[in-house]
Amino acid sequence: MNTNINTPAPVNTRTVIESNHMDGKWIDRLYQIGITDAVELINKDSTRYRGKIYRRRITVQNTEGQNFFATAYESTDGRWFDNCGMPIKKPNSIAADSEIEQTS
Repeated sequence: MNTNINTPAPVNTRTVIESNHMDGKWIDRLYQIGITDAVELINKDSTRYRGKIYRRRITVQNTEGQNFFATAYESTDGRWFDNCGMPIKKPNSIAADSEIEQTS
């Protein structure tokens, strides 16, 4: 009988991010790191995305038909996220003067 309680966890064990579970399915989600502007993308299988993430300025229309600027994020592999970190479709209009900022 093994009484050693300090046995290391298996290498393939990872923490499951429960906030990536929305409406009965697992999603990719973007999270801010601490109080910095840095963000990280957690994939639906709870692994961290290792590619680049760019902050973009997009044009959005409100319910009254007025345009305003909002922040969105684009991963190198083409996934888009709103400023709350939720997945979105690729925006129709990226601001012409949008400066690409590498965030991760």
